[in-house]
Amino acid sequence: MIDVHTHAFPERLMNAIYAWFRRDGWKIPYDGKQTEELFTEHRKQGMERFFVLLYAHKPGMARSLNDWLADLATVHPEVVPIGCVHQDDDVSAETEYCLGELGFAGMKLHCAVQRVSMDDPRLDPLYEKLIAFNKPLIVHAGTAPRDYTGTVGVRFFARTMDRFPELRVQVAHFGLYETESFVRLAEQLPNVVFDTAAITPETLNHWPGPMGWPPAEQWVEWIERLPGRALFGSDIPFLNGQADVKAWVEGLPLSQQVKQEILDTNARRFWNLTDPPRS
Repeated sequence: MIDVHTHAFPERLMNAIYAWFRRDGWKIPYDGKQTEELFTEHRKQGMERFFVLLYAHKPGMARSLNDWLADLATVHPEVVPIGCVHQDDDVSAETEYCLGELGFAGMKLHCAVQRVSMDDPRLDPLYEKLIAFNKPLIVHAGTAPRDYTGTVGVRFFARTMDRFPELRVQVAHFGLYETESFVRLAEQLPNVVFDTAAITPETLNHWPGPMGWPPAEQWVEWIERLPGRALFGSDIPFLNGQADVKAWVEGLPLSQQVKQEILDTNARRFWNLTDPPRS
C-alpha cells in the first residue's frame, strides 16, 4: 500500500502545527508524535511507501525544510519526498533545486496556509519547472475545511489549468467542498488525479461545509467517472487516523480491484513508482 498524502516537519515546527490544531478545536489522534513515531505508524498499517509533504507558510523557510526532508529520505528509503516553495522566494530556483539537485518526486502547494491563489503569477515558475521535469504538483486548492483566506476554490484551479493544461496535478482532499466541479474539470484533464486525505465521516463532521457528508453512492460515482484517478492519502498526523481512511475506502461499494487500485496501483502509475524503496 502507498499513502500519497502525509506530513512530517522538524520537531519545533511540528509542535507549533499541533498547537494550532488544538487551539482550533481539532482532535488529533497522533498529537505530539514526531517523525520516527509517525513512520512506525505507517509501517504498522502496511505502507510500503509514504509521501511526506512539506509547506512553507512564510518566505525564507523553504530551503531549510527541503534540506531537512532530503536528509530524512536518505535515512528512510520508504519516504517519497515532496518539496515546498513560498511564493515570495525565488520560486524558479527553489523548484529547480528540489526537482533537480535533491531529486524530489514533486512539489506541494497549500493555497490556504500560504495565502496564495493557485493562479497567482508568482507561481508560474513553479508550474513551468514541474512541466519541464515532468513531475507532479500536490495542491490543496479546495475550500475545505473552510475558506478563511479567499485564496482557495475551483475557479483558481480552472484558471491555472487553462494556462498550464499539461501540468500533472494531485488535488488534495478530493477537492472538497467543490468536488463535483473539480471532477467535471478533471474529465477534460487526463493529468489530474485526486487523493482521499482526511476523508472520513468523522473528519467531515468537524468541517461545517455546505455539502455535508456525501453518501457512499456519490463517492462511488465520482471515483467511477475517473477510472484510475483516486489515490489513497490519509493526512496523518493532523486530522485522522490512517486506519480510519483505509477502512472508509475498503467499505465503499466498489470492486476489490478498484479498491486495490486506490490503495496502491493508481499511485504507482501516476507517480511512476516502478522501483522498490531504495535500500
